[in-house]
Amino acid sequence: MNKQLETFTPLCDAIGKLFYPNVEVVLHDLETQKLVHIVNAFSKREIGDKMINDVKDINSLKEDIVGPYNKTNIDGKKLKTVSTILRDTNKKAIGIICINFKIEVFETMYDSLKMLLNIEENEEQPQALFSQDWKEHTHSTINKYLETNDLILEELKIKEKKELIIYLNNEGIFSIRNVVTYLCEVLDISRATIYKWLKEIK
Repeated sequence: MNKQLETFTPLCDAIGKLFYPNVEVVLHDLETQKLVHIVNAFSKREIGDKMINDVKDINSLKEDIVGPYNKTNIDGKKLKTVSTILRDTNKKAIGIICINFKIEVFETMYDSLKMLLNIEENEEQPQALFSQDWKEHTHSTINKYLETNDLILEELKIKEKKELIIYLNNEGIFSIRNVVTYLCEVLDISRATIYKWLKEIK
């Protein structure tokens, strides 16, 4: 980890401790483009994982604080996220802190307060920094299917998993590189099973 980034780990720990268990804090090193610290890891990501976002256009961002914007977690839970660009003394971007807040518990309360207080809508997810977030797109597609069919990811039977794979194929998910490996983890099935089902479709 970049030595300068190490100074931010106590801050990550403090935020995570204060808002446990509803807030996940993730620290990324832009030089290695890897996750280097995580607190309350409900996204199932681990230290050493590669960043899932393309940061080539980071200099096009007008502000170092991006968000809040809405995301969907791997388990289908709705999140509100804020990302902060970290810079060294020479103003060079060296890292990103992402704070993911589970909002589903507060959703009904929030809708009532929004009408009462006229709270502004969330900003849209910024394309410059997050256009390559294929996992987020995959989560959203899976959860759209689950909600439409009144299903729960953890309770899917093998037949339902096959039907989900067929749906994802129709949605073009399998054009995404590395998505098969990721779906094996999410659905707890083998690569051979996925390829078998895809072959049957053809």
